[in-house]
Amino acid sequence: MTLARPPIPLPDPPLRDGGLLLRPWAPADAPVLADAWADPEVARWTGVPERADVTAAARWISGEADRRARGLALDVVIDLHGAVVGEVGLHQLDPVAGTVEIGWWVGAAHRGQGLAARAARLLAPWAVQELAICQVVARCHRDNPASAAVARSAGFRPQATPGEVEVWDLT
Repeated sequence: MTLARPPIPLPDPPLRDGGLLLRPWAPADAPVLADAWADPEVARWTGVPERADVTAAARWISGEADRRARGLALDVVIDLHGAVVGEVGLHQLDPVAGTVEIGWWVGAAHRGQGLAARAARLLAPWAVQELAICQVVARCHRDNPASAAVARSAGFRPQATPGEVEVWDLT
């Protein structure tokens, strides 16, 4: 028997850090999302769909509220001064264990500026407080040191994990 997951609300008010805002995806963001999906680094490390064009991006964006209502995921835009520069999200919510996984991507033009870490530093504590989560984890492939650097900068600590994926913990 699978336990029903509680819905995941949007942060209200939206989370912000200076000019960085975490906001819901909007239909007008579909071209930016499709461009991100075409980025080899985003495609390599994230779950980009097989069909990754503007139509698919618009369809994915339109399903965001349903994914939240079903307790599956929360994906929000990393918006910097009105421009979509990336995404941060929560998934694998386990209300019984009190855990959730966080992930992120940033477009090529904005990498190396600390934006993903700032976004994770906003979203992870919100999840702990608002979703009654006691542990937020990030999974970073060992061949992706940039993602591990984001986790470290956001305050996550590496756990002893064998294999290709490192688990980072923010308790």
